[in-house]
Amino acid sequence: MATIYCFSATGNSLYAAKEIAKECGGTVLPIKDRMTVCEDDVIGLVFPCYFWALPRVVEYFVSQIKITSENPYVFAVMTCGGRVFGALAVLKRILRKNQIKLNYAKSIISVTNYLPGYLPKDSEKLQKNVDIQINKISKDIKAHKSNRVFTVPLVNQIIYKFYPNENSDRFFAVNSSCNLCGTCIKVCPADNITIIREKPHFKRNCEHCLACLHNCPAAAIDWKNKTQGKERYRNKKVSLNEIIMLNDLGNYQ
Repeated sequence: MATIYCFSATGNSLYAAKEIAKECGGTVLPIKDRMTVCEDDVIGLVFPCYFWALPRVVEYFVSQIKITSENPYVFAVMTCGGRVFGALAVLKRILRKNQIKLNYAKSIISVTNYLPGYLPKDSEKLQKNVDIQINKISKDIKAHKSNRVFTVPLVNQIIYKFYPNENSDRFFAVNSSCNLCGTCIKVCPADNITIIREKPHFKRNCEHCLACLHNCPAAAIDWKNKTQGKERYRNKKVSLNEIIMLNDLGNYQ
């Protein structure tokens, strides 16, 4: 059995984690900002690339996780809309500081969904290519293959400085379309949203994953003036309930 830890806001990483779990007979669990102990021999990390590095919660998670098995096989899969350059090397470096060897690491080119900067461009051709990538990676993982992870170039360090901090949620605006359904609360992986005075309130602990923005059924949430009128995105092969189960309940199986 394998344990696959996943962070996902719009479903791209969750879809990859699900498919890998099917091939390897693993269980998918959420990446959270708490210290975790894992006893399995096969441990996976599946998450998106943020500003050519790791989401904050992923960085914390991998720096704190304790693996008790004697010779674990550790793999990582990073979903992205384009090139990740040395982002996986950032992960390798953090794991090494935690005395954990990263055996295998790959990126999957998927739909670009950072709405403040891009329009999501999904297609059957792209999804087919995603499935091809996942199939190859799953078989590699099942065979316990290893590969080389390159060092971190300076450009990664520069780009990562543009990653909005935990207070970036002050730029979210909720319009009159909001019907207080609570979806934003349930999909937020950081437990950063609550309802105050009949309006979603952000608690300044934001991962800037935009799960609230993309998954709001009423498209009532925008960030700055960069997302108005843009089509929201969720992976077609992942349901809203699956994202809620991963991020809110933390018991995705």
